[in-house]
Amino acid sequence: MENTPLLYDPAVFVVGRDYQIIFLTATAGIGWIEIGGERYTDEEAGLLFYGKVHKIPVPGEILNAAGRYTAVFVEYADKKPYFPEGTEKLRREYRFTPLPADKYRVFHFADTHARTKTPLELYREVGDCDLIVLNGDINEHSYSLENFETAFALASGASHGEKPVIYSRGNHDTRGYAAQDLVNYIPTAFRGGRRETFYSFRQGSLWGVVLDCGEDKWDYNPEYGGTILFDTFRKRETAYLESLIENRVEEYEAQGVKTKLAICHVPIVERFEYPFNVADELYEYWTRLLEKIGIDLLLAGHMHRAYFIDPHTPEKRNADFLTAVCSIPSKKRADGTETYVGGLIEVDGARRTVRAVPDGEERTF
Repeated sequence: MENTPLLYDPAVFVVGRDYQIIFLTATAGIGWIEIGGERYTDEEAGLLFYGKVHKIPVPGEILNAAGRYTAVFVEYADKKPYFPEGTEKLRREYRFTPLPADKYRVFHFADTHARTKTPLELYREVGDCDLIVLNGDINEHSYSLENFETAFALASGASHGEKPVIYSRGNHDTRGYAAQDLVNYIPTAFRGGRRETFYSFRQGSLWGVVLDCGEDKWDYNPEYGGTILFDTFRKRETAYLESLIENRVEEYEAQGVKTKLAICHVPIVERFEYPFNVADELYEYWTRLLEKIGIDLLLAGHMHRAYFIDPHTPEKRNADFLTAVCSIPSKKRADGTETYVGGLIEVDGARRTVRAVPDGEERTF
């Protein structure tokens, strides 16, 4: 973008019934969002966050009703202890359209592994969608902060800051020096003093839950060098899944819910062999919990393949819901050119389909 510190259009991430609008700037300063004359900030303990990442919580009801927001950035060359001076460098208005109630399209990116060109080419080939899903391993790894820009390049290229985006973390996203900083760049829910990467969401008639398996091997695997503790993390996530069932009237049984979706980078209904059989018993339990919730579809990646696991497949945990695994980082077309393979959900009233794109199979769910 010319003559602006904004690196990409904002990403309007969905968490619960609300949004977290995140945008990146080339220089450091303070950012906020304005809607209908009101200012929404990233203030914590009285301080506005100073930096290049601007993560602003916004009430869903307010943004949905307004249908537009303004991203503002004030650059501070130096945040001095006394009399710092800022200069407004960005004030840009965006239209915003929440997910329509009965007819919509959802595009699924996963396992892009730092690619942006072919995934966005595919998105434009498929045509605009109403909701964008970034479902893990968007980066090759998290060794540097710059790696996180891939998610914003995809979200910006597909949504232009005008449509809701769902983010689910993958196992490659947990690797590297900057992995601990990823929570500053992605939507999170705050519980028990921690920012968590699992949460439910509501858009129109769609209710969903974002799950995070963490790594795909046991914590003690030498590949991680003693730097992770996902066993503890997944136990908290299990308690959260149980809490959704306890609060079902406010969650998936709320008025107007017609479709229930689970989004998880790893297809937990698969049975993996050692050393990838991490949390096998726990994923069996998660499957049963998702059945109690009554989800219609589990949307996954991780396998670098495009296929379906039909309901009641015994060797796949015998889940009573459909699983769609839709992501291939690179595939050759018949003419020799390269394409990315993603997923597309289409809902039109009672008809709901999911397929791998550009040329995969289709299932109803």
